[in-house]
Amino acid sequence: MDPVRAFPRSLQFQLGIEFRFPDRPPPPPDSLLPARYLRIQVASPPPDRVDGSPWYKGLRVYDDDGSDREFDPHAAWKQSSVFPLEGISPFGQPPPETIVFDQWVRVPAVPPTAALTTAFTLIAPDKPDVPSNHFLSIPYPRPTIDGVELKVSGVNYHTEGVLDFTSDVGAWIAVSFDRFWPPERASADYVVAVPSDNVVAVEPPHRITNNGGNTAPLAPYPIEHAW
Repeated sequence: MDPVRAFPRSLQFQLGIEFRFPDRPPPPPDSLLPARYLRIQVASPPPDRVDGSPWYKGLRVYDDDGSDREFDPHAAWKQSSVFPLEGISPFGQPPPETIVFDQWVRVPAVPPTAALTTAFTLIAPDKPDVPSNHFLSIPYPRPTIDGVELKVSGVNYHTEGVLDFTSDVGAWIAVSFDRFWPPERASADYVVAVPSDNVVAVEPPHRITNNGGNTAPLAPYPIEHAW
């Protein structure tokens, strides 16, 4: 997932499922499902970790001089390279009143004509290559195929759009594909910064809302950065 930009009432995103080598022919269309479905849940603020520590515990920020320091969610935010320490506890389940989005999202199969131009540039989880508006809650390995670590990956399913929240959010949101459960889940959650100067979202035509109303997705296009 690439959380392109967050706003007080929405999140603009791009999402790909099932990595594949980007320079190889795509799978036959009849070998893919018409679409895959993911249940996405968003909470603000991010929930405490399973061990009871605050969500920002165990996060570090890379500085321009190559050193790192403790992440402070209350400090003035600018896009930074944030990484989680090994061994930290995952996020726990958020209080129900903090959940601002909880819905199944349709992710259509990528047509063969768009397969070679629909790709992720994968950011290294242990040392992010570029500053970003989002980061992971816990360490997560870079995907591999047949033992080959991927830096750029194609995907078999892709969508883009806007998640509309049920209420305004604070400075930070957390995004989970597993409803923040169970504690031993294999997935990492996303933490996304919500800039204070974002007042109105400039939304693409494909819009996903909590009431299930969504139009046909846009044609896929390259994804610049993702985990």
